[in-house]
This record gives sequence, structure tokens and C-alpha cells, in this order.
Amino acid sequence: MIHWAGRIEKELEKVLQHVTGAQQMRSIYNEKKSQFEIKRNNPKDLVERVARDISKLLNSKSKALEKLVREAEQLQKEHVWKDDMDSSLIYCVFQQTEDGEEEAPLETSSSLELEFVDDPNFKNKVNYSSSAVQIPTDIYKGSPVILNELNWTQALERVFIENRREDSSLRWQVFGSATGVTRYYPATPWRAPNKIDLYDVRRRPWSGSVSGLTLKLMKTSVMEMLDTLSDDDYVNVAKFNEKAEAVVPCFRTLVQANVRNKKIFKEAVLHMQAKGTTDYKSGFTFAFEQLLNESSAPRANCNKMIMMFTDGGEDRAQEIFEKYNWPNKTVRVFTFSVGQHNYDVTPLQWIACANKGYYFEIPSIGAIRINTQEYLDVLGRPMVLAGPKGKQVQWTNVYQDALVKTHLYSMMLPLPCFIMVCSFCWIRY
Repeated sequence: MIHWAGRIEKELEKVLQHVTGAQQMRSIYNEKKSQFEIKRNNPKDLVERVARDISKLLNSKSKALEKLVREAEQLQKEHVWKDDMDSSLIYCVFQQTEDGEEEAPLETSSSLELEFVDDPNFKNKVNYSSSAVQIPTDIYKGSPVILNELNWTQALERVFIENRREDSSLRWQVFGSATGVTRYYPATPWRAPNKIDLYDVRRRPWSGSVSGLTLKLMKTSVMEMLDTLSDDDYVNVAKFNEKAEAVVPCFRTLVQANVRNKKIFKEAVLHMQAKGTTDYKSGFTFAFEQLLNESSAPRANCNKMIMMFTDGGEDRAQEIFEKYNWPNKTVRVFTFSVGQHNYDVTPLQWIACANKGYYFEIPSIGAIRINTQEYLDVLGRPMVLAGPKGKQVQWTNVYQDALVKTHLYSMMLPLPCFIMVCSFCWIRY
């Protein structure tokens, strides 16, 4: 035992020297120690100074974000919708080439050729005189909705440039709309995270009788829904037939929607099997008791919602809503009809509308990405109406940017559009 303990000690020492780089740091110090000065510091003063510097840095980013928010709201309010928007509108759109190795401007008369220069601050080639646009591959770039969005967001270039003039430490500034349009400044050739460009700014840093393709659609929809949640959200996932139970048995209450927990949920959802018959009452009872349990609720003033994915049913479960949710309706209920069926969807529509929610249909794989994120628009309405009171800035966890492969922090304001500004941070609005 002494022999093995000695060997383990030596191995650990070797690994620690390699991982920590202590020997390299010692060599660098000995080589350049004439350039160093040893000073006595007051730990309290040091921490206070660092706190002031960080506060100043974050306040400058918040100021840039708030300016973008005000201007974007005003520009959108003043924009006059045009059904016959001229498709020759000048803008710089990037799409990925077929081999996935290089990106090129969209070859239309509406594209603008730009000259790019290397900038070490961005670790990329950029153009400071223009912004660029990225549109998800599954969205038609010539639709009136997209063209109108491109038209009024073009004026944000002025705000981008002013923000950078006022704060030279700013890096990427990005506006992302609920329609999927991403406008970012400075312009740079688009770098998709993978060879197939599946980037969509709206996804940033969401029964007993089902079977076959419908079950696959339902599992994929739930996993996509989970991806719309962040560390600030708390969630649980349940399956139900005649009775309801959590898909992860050890998650007895709502848990933080962090990367680890979402991965556990997804693995559990993948292994779900269809059996029994669907009883909406059991599912909603389980969900309401989870939400209304004080030990489960991390914040009393947060949005509470239930999302039900099903392939159909005629039970409205009205007595459950009367018991748990009416008349105050503090919990929103969203219902999703999954698969292609001929059943009456009126009960599902009624459940959603009677509980301040919304009803969605997911007939195929192609509808999953859009319909599992549109609930954000519904949640955002009271925040929009609340004006400045509803726009609370929150700093989120580390996020790997799509423009450059570096880890950034993000700041978020919870509304159904996104505005980002970053130095070492990506701000999401």
C-alpha cells in the first residue's frame, strides 16, 4: 500500500505540474523578474477596485444595449409596412457554400460587395462601414416579412457605429428579430458553427396513444423545447397515461434548466415508450402540483407555464383548471398537437385559450423548430406592455459565439427579439 501510495503521489505531482504550468510560470518569472515589482496590497482595497472596474465595464455595455433597444423600438414603430417591398434593397447577406468550407455573399442584385480587413480585436476580417445579415436556411429570403425587416433594421447601422465611437471596447453588436433575421456589426463573412448552417438567432446564446413517427416527433419537439430554456429557468418533464410521473425519477421538483439537467432530461425522453391511454387530468394535476409547490418555485414573480404535447384527445380537464388555475390564471397553458391526424383539436385549443396560453400544431419535422419557440412571443407580450419596467438585464452563462470561436458571456433582456452587444460579452435582448 505504501508503494502504491508513493507512485500515485508522484503521478499526481507530475500531472499537476503539467496542467497548472507552474514550471513554465517559474521560468518566465526568473527570466523577466527585473520587470516585476513586489508591492504590498490591501486585499479589501484590491477587491473594491476590481469591483468598480467590472461595474464600469458592465454599465458601459448596458448603456449601449439600452440605446439599441430604444432606437430599434422607435424604428420599428415608424416603419410603414409594404406588401410589395422592392427586393433590390441593398444589403449584405451571407450564406454558406455547398461544400460548407467557405461562406459567400448571397448572389442577388440586392447584395453588396464589401472589402474586409483583418482586425486582431475581432480575430476576423471585418468591415466597419456596414452591417451584415444572416437568415436561417429554412426561411425564404424574398418574403415580404423578411424584406420589411431588412428595410427598417438597416437604420440600426447608425446606432452600431455611434455605440462603437462612444465605447471602443465594444466588439460584435447584433440585432436578431422574431422572424429569424440576424443583423450584425461590423460586417464579416458568416462563419457557421458547423458545415451545415443551422444557426438561428431565435434559439439563443424548448402519451399514451402515440407511436411510430408521431412519438419521434414528440420526443424531438420536447428536446427542442428544452433548448429554448436557460439557466434562469426551472423545469420538469413528465409522461402520463392513466397516471403521470416524472421522466427522471430523482427530479421530484422543478430543477434548474442548466446544461447538465437538460442533457439528463433529453436522455430520459429518448428512452420513453408509448403505452396505455391518455388521461389529461393526471398530467395536468401533476404539472400544477409541481408549479404550485413552494419548494419547487424558485421565484414567486416568474412566468409559470405548462406545455402539453399530445397526438389528440377530447377531454378538456376543466375541473382541474377550476381547482388549480381559475379565476386568477397564474399559470399559462400551451398545447401542441403533434403529427398528422383528423381528430377534433377544439379541446386543445380551448385548454390553451382558457388558460392564457396558445395552441400550436407540429405536423412534421420541419415545423418543430419554429413552433417550439413561438410561445416566447406570447410570454413577451406583458413585458412589452410593461415598457422599461419589464426590461430587466440579466447576465447569463458562458456562450460560444457563432461569429468567432471564442467563449463569451451574455446579457439578456426577456423580450421576443434579441439585441446583442459584446466586448467580452454577448448581450441578448
